[in-house]
Amino acid sequence: MSNRQAQKPQAPPQPRHEPSTFRWFFGHVFSLLRRHGGAISTCLVIGYSVQQVSRAFIAYAGRASIADLTLKVLANVSFVWTMSLTLSGISITLYVKERRLHRNTRERLTARVTELELKLDPNRTSSLLTPRGTTRKGDE
Repeated sequence: MSNRQAQKPQAPPQPRHEPSTFRWFFGHVFSLLRRHGGAISTCLVIGYSVQQVSRAFIAYAGRASIADLTLKVLANVSFVWTMSLTLSGISITLYVKERRLHRNTRERLTARVTELELKLDPNRTSSLLTPRGTTRKGDE
């Protein structure tokens, strides 16, 4: 019997599951926002502030009203603070969510890896890491 006859016929490779266009597009959009969100928000805040200051200067061109100009500038600063706090709150929320999802994934995969390691070598000793990937309480 030759090698060709002894080989089992191979099943055709399974096609990869591609995400829908909608999920693919917004996945890339949110990936870019997560990667460059800080720079984008900084540029937007600076651009908006410059535009508002230029509007205030145009509105008060040729007039002598320092008090009104000061109030407009303070209102713009208040808006900038509000936007930056809002954006940082959103960023922190997204970070906490991603961290939780990563820990859950690590915990889910830890059980599988442990099971596979014990199948390969039943005498294997454990590293005594917790399922969350952290060390034991006594190792501090």
